[in-house]
Amino acid sequence: MSNQVIIKGKNDRLVISLSEKADFLELCDILKTKILEAKNFIGNSRMAIEFSGRKLTSEQEDILIGILTENSNIVISYIFTEKNEEDKKAEEIIDLSQLDSLIEEGKTHFYRGTLRAGAKIESDGHIVVVGDVNPSSIIKARGNIIVLGHLNGTVYAGLNGDDESFVAAIYFNPIQLTIGMKTITDMQKEILDSSRVNRKSKFKVARIKNQEIVIEELI
Repeated sequence: MSNQVIIKGKNDRLVISLSEKADFLELCDILKTKILEAKNFIGNSRMAIEFSGRKLTSEQEDILIGILTENSNIVISYIFTEKNEEDKKAEEIIDLSQLDSLIEEGKTHFYRGTLRAGAKIESDGHIVVVGDVNPSSIIKARGNIIVLGHLNGTVYAGLNGDDESFVAAIYFNPIQLTIGMKTITDMQKEILDSSRVNRKSKFKVARIKNQEIVIEELI
């Protein structure tokens, strides 16, 4: 039924309401049809997407994102989804000393797993994420930030003005990047995920050179 998927605009985002009881594959077919019908109306725009009415797994979220990007000219900047209790906790600042997924070695903190949308971690040292950093998540570190996965969020390295810090990632696609006192915004051209990524992408490092942030492939 058409009311199993409802698409509407809301302030700064496109809201996609999904039936909680419908079969997920059926929802995918309906969404594809509706997005194709609205393709010309939506046009070539950059916007946030909100999935509501149904709690989604990471895999389901990726499938829906794929349908949107493959059947429209939308450039997705943020993803908002219905969250379970565990996901809601991730919206708060993560206490590095309380999580089993984090290991501290000197001034370096390791976070293992996907940093979900809305999550935020901070460190007075370096941060290494062994996993993906989703859109609208934030990482702040006094030192360096390294992401061993897809970097789609916002990162602040070298807090307190340390221009010697750097940001590095296997798949480098941050929404906003700050190193020391320098910031680059509007960097993101598309959402990266494991099913639609350029496998030939090389590890990239961003650092300050000649008073500007320079992003280079690590050879």
